[in-house]
Amino acid sequence: MDTGALLALAGGYIAACIGVFLLYSPVLVLIVGLLLAAGMLQLLAWPFIVLVRKIRRKPEPPQDGSWLLH
Repeated sequence: MDTGALLALAGGYIAACIGVFLLYSPVLVLIVGLLLAAGMLQLLAWPFIVLVRKIRRKPEPPQDGSWLLH
């Protein structure tokens, strides 16, 4: 194979890679956008999650040993 054929073959592979990237770029942008939206929603919901955990927490038993004397 001569140099021109090798360059054409490499150029074809590069063009195919660029074409596949451009073909799937909307999917990649959608995935990144969904991940960012999920992260923002989780940050917005974080105070409410902490509040619900505090409300649902069971009261702690007494720490002193006075209950043994009853």
